[in-house]
Amino acid sequence: MFFGLPLHPLVVHAAVVCLPLAALGTILMAFWPAAARRLWPAVLFVATIALVAVPLAISSGETLAATVGENELIEVHEEQGELVLPFVIVLWLAALGLSLATRFIGHRGRSAASEEVVARPRWHAGAIVVLALLALVGGVGGTVAIVLAGHSGAQAVWTK
Repeated sequence: MFFGLPLHPLVVHAAVVCLPLAALGTILMAFWPAAARRLWPAVLFVATIALVAVPLAISSGETLAATVGENELIEVHEEQGELVLPFVIVLWLAALGLSLATRFIGHRGRSAASEEVVARPRWHAGAIVVLALLALVGGVGGTVAIVLAGHSGAQAVWTK
């Protein structure tokens, strides 16, 4: 409880806002290097908040379910909520990888200090492609999963 309110709805809203925002930022970083150079600290910060908020939402939801009692709608909501965690982990890894790539190896072979083209090993381009795929899977999958979990949660609350 937080000021007399169950913690679950408060934490869930952090996850619901941060996960899609981190997804958008991470996907943007993967496909737009100029944006990656400017946005990586903010995107990594928001992705980290999502990574922390999702397990907290799951944990606080289990506590709330034990308090109010289980039913079929709550069980469906719990199952859908637990599906969000793998996606947010993948999204966070993509955000971290793209942030490190942007910060230290320079996205698209450009040096961070200047606009000169710098020769980079072939694996750098492959790493960016893999990170872009992870960003898409984690971002799109996580956003869909959290919307479905939210919908089933609303049904569990408002259906009698």
